[in-house]
Amino acid sequence: MAEVTARTRADVRDRATWTELFYDLVLAFGVGQVAHVLALHPGWPRLGGCLLVLVPLWWAWVDVVMAMNAVHETNTQRVFLLLAGLATYGMSMSAQHALESRPEALLYAGSYLALRLLIGEAIRRECAVYTIHPYRAGLAFALGLFGVTALPDGMRTAGWAIAVVAEILAPLVLSGHLRQLAFGVNHLPERFGMFIIIALGENVVSVGAWAGGGHLGATELTAVALAFLTGCGLWWLYFHLAASAVAHALRAHPRPSVVVRDVLSYGHLALVCGLLLVAVGAERIVAEPDATPHRLAAGLLPAGAALFTLTFCYTRRRMFGAASVTRFGGGLALLGVAAAAPRVPGLVTLGAVAFVLVAVNGLEHYLLTGGRHVPLIFVKR
Repeated sequence: MAEVTARTRADVRDRATWTELFYDLVLAFGVGQVAHVLALHPGWPRLGGCLLVLVPLWWAWVDVVMAMNAVHETNTQRVFLLLAGLATYGMSMSAQHALESRPEALLYAGSYLALRLLIGEAIRRECAVYTIHPYRAGLAFALGLFGVTALPDGMRTAGWAIAVVAEILAPLVLSGHLRQLAFGVNHLPERFGMFIIIALGENVVSVGAWAGGGHLGATELTAVALAFLTGCGLWWLYFHLAASAVAHALRAHPRPSVVVRDVLSYGHLALVCGLLLVAVGAERIVAEPDATPHRLAAGLLPAGAALFTLTFCYTRRRMFGAASVTRFGGGLALLGVAAAAPRVPGLVTLGAVAFVLVAVNGLEHYLLTGGRHVPLIFVKR
């Protein structure tokens, strides 16, 4: 057991490689495709469909990170990453219509199956001793996803949902195997932080792309500035404190596998979903800042920001047993903005979200620079 613990805490790989960053470019395209679908047709069915195509992209990326984390890069590993990028590219290209068109579903599921086979081969050849973990079970879910593509449209969506939910639950059911997982305490926070950058970048790209192709008056420029300020506030929430906290928890937590499963795998999926909602909501508001959006479209921006902010309460509790009062209060305030959003112009909602994020970051900065502690909510584990 001592040997396993030593491997678990070892810096198996210290930093991300250039090949990994190139692979992330393909993933950025996939994230953008998913966000584009929701931006065109915001609604609960479309939101659910976006999650069904986003989760396999996310889980496959996690598995690639875990597979590469336990080995030092060689030419063989570079080829693996490039082939994984090709498979991810196939998933990304078909993501928009994967639930509506059988050929697109076949391309998505076939690419996912190819990616899972690549991951399994990389684990078997390079790091089988060190990476006995539940993510290897993803091959079974990829086979299931590929199998349901032959079903009629309605049944295909239901079967797809069952396969995705089963894959989400796999790390909980098989979490005991995570204790045998080797990981780098610098590499993993850097890789997951890179995914957060990708999701944050979708806000910049979507808002900037629209603004660059239309007429920009004073109201539109104000909306663009507030959308960028919102992105800055979200960036600060993560990279000012949370990113370093994850690295510290991987070193100091008595069960670092809990951090890998609950904080990195599940927690960061929630963070990414929140950022995608923010990106879609900001794009729609910047397009018509004076209009009052309807129903779900009105709440996308504040609800996404609330999900992002409140997720830190969950991740901090899993790492250190306590949640931040500032972020919990900020998340509740953002939920209040989401509730009011269908009754006010989009620009007001955007300004309120930016204000709350700046206030939370400013308060935390004031407390920490003054030698005080951020108030905590202690919860029994």
